[in-house]
Amino acid sequence: MSSRTLTHRCAGAGLLFTLLFAAACGAPSRAIAPSGDTTSGTDAIDAAASIRPITAIAARLLDPLALAGLSPAPSEVITLDSGEVRIEQRLVDASGFEWLTVQSTTSGELRSLARTNVPLGGTALSTSALVRRANLHLASLALPLAAGTPQVGIAADRRIVTWDRVVNGVPVSGDGTRVVLSASGALVSIAIEEALLAPVPTRIAPAADARAAALRLVPGGAALSGAPRLGWVAPALGAGDEEDLRAPRELAWRLRGALADGTPFELHLAAGTLALIGWDWAR
Repeated sequence: MSSRTLTHRCAGAGLLFTLLFAAACGAPSRAIAPSGDTTSGTDAIDAAASIRPITAIAARLLDPLALAGLSPAPSEVITLDSGEVRIEQRLVDASGFEWLTVQSTTSGELRSLARTNVPLGGTALSTSALVRRANLHLASLALPLAAGTPQVGIAADRRIVTWDRVVNGVPVSGDGTRVVLSASGALVSIAIEEALLAPVPTRIAPAADARAAALRLVPGGAALSGAPRLGWVAPALGAGDEEDLRAPRELAWRLRGALADGTPFELHLAAGTLALIGWDWAR
């Protein structure tokens, strides 16, 4: 969800805001659990000693001649918007230019890697060859291979191989493994996102009940489109469309529709109770 506010929308959207605000205020409050590793900065520095050193990672990516002029910069502790604490390591040359940057959790799991000065030319690989090459890069770094069929996209001279995270057959919004390659398959970057998940409700409401609950929330003239679908989503902050990234993802029914003026929206209803936990302007 974006951080756009409802006041920047049309009058019909304002009516939707009023109704959803009332529903959100009437819903029971939820304790906010931190997402990911929230180790303190001091503990994170102590934990850095057990993290795989960047020089060992670089040895798998760079040739010995390139490594000869590089050295690790002091590690830094960073905190993401989700509250997760990571240790960032950088490999730099004598001028301070960064050749490699990696981020790990305080428990040592590699979460991101970014290289610079990667040649982007060469003979372009086929889609299937790019997927195989992405898996080879993950395996060479001892990273878990993602399950399922990835999506392969193109951005300028780069190829992006993305595996969406799916838990028990349900996609987790925003999570997954992304490998960025050159057209010829050279590794540019890796990003792995895995948010905490709230417990699965003991009973999941039927899709028909979710649709009926959504219809009771939307203003007159609004219409729902398509079938409700389950997804792991971040709950909203208050009554706005901004996500609470520090809270665990919750299993929800996602329902799309449009206001009378055609403005699209998406509602997120808790899969068990059908309480409104979030919404967004559908893209």
